[in-house]
Amino acid sequence: MQSLVFTAESTYARFRCPHTTTSALTFSTIHPIAVKGLIGAILGIDYKALYDYTLDMKIGIQVLNPVYKDTQAFNLIAQTNNNNAANFQSRIQFLRDVRYKIFVYEKPENLDLLKQVLLSREYTFTPYLGCSEYIAKLNYEDTYIMDKSIANTTDTVIPQTYAELEYKDNTVFYFDRIPIKNNTNREYTRYSKVVFSIGTLIQVSECQLYKVGDQNVFFF
Repeated sequence: MQSLVFTAESTYARFRCPHTTTSALTFSTIHPIAVKGLIGAILGIDYKALYDYTLDMKIGIQVLNPVYKDTQAFNLIAQTNNNNAANFQSRIQFLRDVRYKIFVYEKPENLDLLKQVLLSREYTFTPYLGCSEYIAKLNYEDTYIMDKSIANTTDTVIPQTYAELEYKDNTVFYFDRIPIKNNTNREYTRYSKVVFSIGTLIQVSECQLYKVGDQNVFFF
């Protein structure tokens, strides 16, 4: 088994929570479905074929920078009648100064293609993190032989149900409920309550981690 590792970073990012409309909130981290969309964009996979292309793809995520959320008010142009108003005000939340390490477990031939594109930077579509204005910088790290790990700690995003949290001085844990599965209509069908920390290993139990390089990774 092989896993390709790359980093993604940007000054800003936004991964919109679908249950919010005019006051759009963001998830606290990039999620597996957004990662698959990012990979599909740089490879040039048609969005109608993306679901089948990434169906067996497994994603691990490490959040490298602390989570900062900002909110700004925007004047948006109405696309429908909107009571004859020319525009409307919306408050939009976004993430600031984001950096992620992404672990991808896939077929070797698909990983080879992804590696070539990441190294050459010949992207079919410009990579961005949730919003076309938030262009992402991607850096290929390495491709590792991976195997099941017997470790009981991880620094990657993990479902909260597996975590055994130990609160110490200056330890910060982030919690969220992120989408981990979707369907052919690009609708989220399954969510997971997750936890992660920055620079702190999280104790886990009753879950399978995988050894990728020097890290023990949970794959969604």
